[in-house]
Amino acid sequence: MWSRIRIAAVALLLYPVSGSACEWADRFKCMDEVGQLVNYRSEAIEYAFGDVFGALPGSLEIRFVRNDDERYASYAGRIAYDVNEHALIVPQRFMHARLPQPMRWAAAYWPYYDDTRYQQLFPLIADIDNALWGAVLQENARAAGHPWPHEQCASMELAQRLPCQMLVSGIAALLTERQTPLFNANRLERIWPEHFSSFEQRSWRSDRDYNDVQYYGGIMLLRPLFGELGVPQTLAYVARTPFKVENDNMHESALRYQREAREFQLPEPPPANAVQTQNALPDPPPVRDNASFIRLGLSDKTAQ
Repeated sequence: MWSRIRIAAVALLLYPVSGSACEWADRFKCMDEVGQLVNYRSEAIEYAFGDVFGALPGSLEIRFVRNDDERYASYAGRIAYDVNEHALIVPQRFMHARLPQPMRWAAAYWPYYDDTRYQQLFPLIADIDNALWGAVLQENARAAGHPWPHEQCASMELAQRLPCQMLVSGIAALLTERQTPLFNANRLERIWPEHFSSFEQRSWRSDRDYNDVQYYGGIMLLRPLFGELGVPQTLAYVARTPFKVENDNMHESALRYQREAREFQLPEPPPANAVQTQNALPDPPPVRDNASFIRLGLSDKTAQ
């Protein structure tokens, strides 16, 4: 199966990819096409990285919202995952975004990120990917009683905010840049400061120092884990485990974080005959067939 899929993807790439926007006249057709694209991108993610969607419900609903819907404002007009509704919130304006033709081309993950022309032609793909990765991280974080991103990302204290931002930045780089920029990993004092309080005083005078720690430090923190543990296991650990600077030493804290990641085990799912909470319905079993992964839904205002 894997060989057949890879050959099919390569064959599609031999043909030029065009794009077209959905016609305004048929909004239900446009909704269906966006749903197809979401399915293809979820398929692309699983083929590239493995079973990353294990924490999600068996079906994922897409809810198209108008700009006067409160959820539109809540997510600043972006495509986003609502962890409470188990739904992708998609502003209606994305229904008419340019889509790749043939649509099946989107079932290959990396060609999109390997060529800036595709990113410029089809920004909707990046928006969908970001929402799907957000769904994975949010569901894993919620399982441990955390939000995603972790609350430390909004802290006024740099010692809390920067380590959190390193996780977010490292994940984004490793999932969208196949070849991350070269940097001197031996210069640990600059990337993982061993005297964080001294770095904190310097960082107020230099955005570059801050940005280097956030970007390169995040990559160096997570890249070994992606390689050793795989993306699904690493994301599950990261979403559930905030990164903190302890004893004023980011270097030691980063190495400790990596060691604990290697020891991390996902909790076993409850047995099938476990007693359910009264008046609560059990979550549906994971769906292995991507064709039934997405279920289109309409918000109340859209349906009017």
